[in-house]
Amino acid sequence: MIRIGGVLAVILIIGSIGIAFYFYSQETYREVVVSDLNEATMVGDVRFDIQYVANYEILEKTKQFTDFERTQIEQGLTEGTSETPEGVYFQIQITAENKGSETTTLTGGQFHLYDDKNTRYGASFVGYGNDELSMIDLEPNNAVSVTTQFDIPYEEEMKYKVGIVPNRFGLQETQEIAFICIKNCE
Repeated sequence: MIRIGGVLAVILIIGSIGIAFYFYSQETYREVVVSDLNEATMVGDVRFDIQYVANYEILEKTKQFTDFERTQIEQGLTEGTSETPEGVYFQIQITAENKGSETTTLTGGQFHLYDDKNTRYGASFVGYGNDELSMIDLEPNNAVSVTTQFDIPYEEEMKYKVGIVPNRFGLQETQEIAFICIKNCE
């Protein structure tokens, strides 16, 4: 009797793992889009054109953002951002056009920078101006141009690419992820 119960328990565990894997596989990304320099790329209903801008040793915050950030720090809601990177701020410009029929949210957390060694760097919000990407609701048939930056140990000869990865804050409906080469693309 105990053996039958043990066998049934193992079958139940294996069955539940199989069902969980099935539902998980339905939510994973099915298509990886790879683009070269100066190529527009579609991720879901959004057309992206991403360009390298420049490297910066410092990006100064606006007075308005500094005041806002000070309030957030005093309330314990954030640790604050740095105007000076540990390496350099590698800045990119993102032009996004919503070709779909529904509003799409874009956030800095959807963009990652990768180097030759596939080291991933997340976007760094500094608060230096109105054209810096934080969170944007992109209406259908509208376009926006914003910038974001990555704090990286920059190497002149290194190949850099930007990854666009949908997350729970935006582009949720898409099944694509994209990698766009933006610097030293041979």
